[in-house]
Amino acid sequence: MFAPIWGYPGIPQYLRILLVLSIAVGIAAVTPFNDVAYRNPGLIIPVEFFIGLLLTMGIRIAFAGLHMGGQLISYHLGFSAIGAIDPQTMNRSTLMATFLTMMGYMVLLVSNQHHTMFLALAQSYNAFPVGSSITTGQWFDSLIEVSKQIFVIGWKIALPVFAATFLIEVTVGFIARMQPNINTMVVTAPLKILVGLVVLGASLAFMPQVMTGVIDTMVLRK
Repeated sequence: MFAPIWGYPGIPQYLRILLVLSIAVGIAAVTPFNDVAYRNPGLIIPVEFFIGLLLTMGIRIAFAGLHMGGQLISYHLGFSAIGAIDPQTMNRSTLMATFLTMMGYMVLLVSNQHHTMFLALAQSYNAFPVGSSITTGQWFDSLIEVSKQIFVIGWKIALPVFAATFLIEVTVGFIARMQPNINTMVVTAPLKILVGLVVLGASLAFMPQVMTGVIDTMVLRK
């Protein structure tokens, strides 16, 4: 319910509940049964809920990297003032951040990487069998480590646009020094948008490779 795609607020609530229950039935069919553990649901359910939150946190951190990359691109292209609704958080966000988030959803589904999420969910019961306890050392270090990937993923996506706009700024700066009478401000903004969008469109060819690294940042896989 909290994971991206399945937790998308645009999906009707009853469909989300039906989908989660269907996934639960499928996972239950391959999960080893522990009769002793099921006798104490008051102790088991909070631990299982916490493990699910850890899995969700790992995926959300990965998509946060995409969101950060979009924020950086919007800043360098001058789109920071253009707002849109982020479909994941339903909060105001920049245009490019929303675009990259939706692009991430599409690549995730087209490349069948959502099957990896199912696999990680099923394998979590091998790492943490039903009825077992979980300690801080088993997840805290991995969660902190994977949080660093927000900046790595964000800069991987934004670096081509940043380099292109930086070269434009340097070039226009030299021209302004040599020809002070030229109004470079009129030329710089549309030129940055044009070149930045062209570079961004060319760099989208590498989006599947970035998304593969995004999926590898899930906590229990680390």
